Amino acid sequence: MKRRQFLKTTAGASAFATVAPSSMAALGNDKVDKPINVASHKQLFIDDRFIESSKGIKRMMNSPKKAGMAMQPIREREGPRVSVSSVLEVDGEYRMYYSLYVPEEWLKRDWSGDIPGYVRHMICLATSQDGINWQRKRVGLFNIGAGSDNAVVMPCSHGAVFIDPQKTRGSRFWFIGNITENPWWDESKGAVYRLTNEEGKKIGGAMYLCHSKNGINWKRIKDPILPFWCDTRNQAFFDPHLGKYVAFVRGRLGGLRVVCRGESKRLDNVPWPFELKPETPLGPGGLIPGINHEEWPVVMRPDKHDPPQTDLYTPNVNIYPWAQDVYLAFPPAYRHYDNFESCGRDTRGQYGNDGPVATQLSVSRNGIHWHRFREPYIPLGRMNELDSGTHYMGVGMIRKGDEIWMYYTGSPWTHGSYPYQPEMTNAIFRVVQRLDGFVSVDSGPEKGELVTPPIIFTGNRLQLNIDCGAMGEAWVEIQDENGNALSGYSFDESVSVDRNGIAQEVWWQKGPDVSELAGQPIRLHVKMRSAKLYAFQFAPNRS
Repeated sequence: MKRRQFLKTTAGASAFATVAPSSMAALGNDKVDKPINVASHKQLFIDDRFIESSKGIKRMMNSPKKAGMAMQPIREREGPRVSVSSVLEVDGEYRMYYSLYVPEEWLKRDWSGDIPGYVRHMICLATSQDGINWQRKRVGLFNIGAGSDNAVVMPCSHGAVFIDPQKTRGSRFWFIGNITENPWWDESKGAVYRLTNEEGKKIGGAMYLCHSKNGINWKRIKDPILPFWCDTRNQAFFDPHLGKYVAFVRGRLGGLRVVCRGESKRLDNVPWPFELKPETPLGPGGLIPGINHEEWPVVMRPDKHDPPQTDLYTPNVNIYPWAQDVYLAFPPAYRHYDNFESCGRDTRGQYGNDGPVATQLSVSRNGIHWHRFREPYIPLGRMNELDSGTHYMGVGMIRKGDEIWMYYTGSPWTHGSYPYQPEMTNAIFRVVQRLDGFVSVDSGPEKGELVTPPIIFTGNRLQLNIDCGAMGEAWVEIQDENGNALSGYSFDESVSVDRNGIAQEVWWQKGPDVSELAGQPIRLHVKMRSAKLYAFQFAPNRS
């Protein structure tokens, strides 16, 4: 590994920053210079893009419904715990790449010396026809401790699998993550996950790309994508909005875990561009001890609204494909028990690197600037339930009709307590979210209203994803760009929407057809009572 190959820089890397969306404005119709072209794409209310003014409404994050267990470890063949990595839909089948953490004694036959914890991670494959019932793929490639009757596809690895629409190197399946050289997998030869010196201090590490035509047999690109130690569960994907590949990796800032972001025009042009500071120490072979905000910019970090000693990492970013310009991330928020004294009440403060972890929701329009909701997106289970200690969301989501299905790893132990509770196990769980339902704008019984900035649309029907329940209703007025009601589309002529629907048509006394307004700047003025509004869309023309 040559040092010079890692000295590439990215101009303007420090331009990235983390910003929160603006607050909702008071009700009014301030003119904007350029209408937003929404065409016939669905638009979500994840931020203020489509709220120029409002009164009596508030934005709410909506937790999904827990839908039960998807998979538990088979202890005699997989060890005590599993962890979901990526969930993909491939040719009408669902694939789940998940990790094992195999018992140390299983590896001693083929491993000499101490066995670091990161060696025990194994990437495995399970498949499903319905997203509910999952079967291990008995690939039989590697004889690891308990025999070759297993689903392991990448030994001593930890990361995320993704589909490359460009099929770089003729492969549509790609993996980014950590790999440790091991005696079972020939492709791991020469791979370095973490280098430590005699005192155990980290002096270097690396992260790699692998590719596969079938998602089972993998080849490693020999040189690292980054010569950094970024720890577990990093991810990458192709961003069609940028025409580039982007990656989100674990970093450190002020001693706390943060999320760093990088990008590259080519997936396999390694290493990806980064900015190496002159004072950054280099380890053996040009490897660098750990990434921080100076090499790749930080895009998610804890702040003053978080408890002291809070980490954010493994953000599980998804480009939401069923609406325009929506990025969703599900970072785990980890609150440390460092220096806590429970006075005998419980075990808090007794273990190192310990504390509870819960999944939160972050939203973005570009994958760079994020707003994070502080409530848990998936609440921890009750004490002594299988998901009462830590949650980690997997990358990827499945659409099933009017629902979005996602998967998370839930464990009863806290971050650092699992070595002291070997009798416990964990599971991978499924959650169900309403289509587009991650964030809504809500009104109470006293009514609320919002006005959009000027927009231009195509299509002939306006549809709302809205839940009015039994007591609620919503009315829509279409205005010109100056805020004047258009004849035939005023509130006086509006027919209310009620109850609960994903794509409810908006009607006026003359009907739902809005085609005469297509292509000209208009505003939507929405009034609601006891309702949750998730999205709007001008449907393509139809009879």
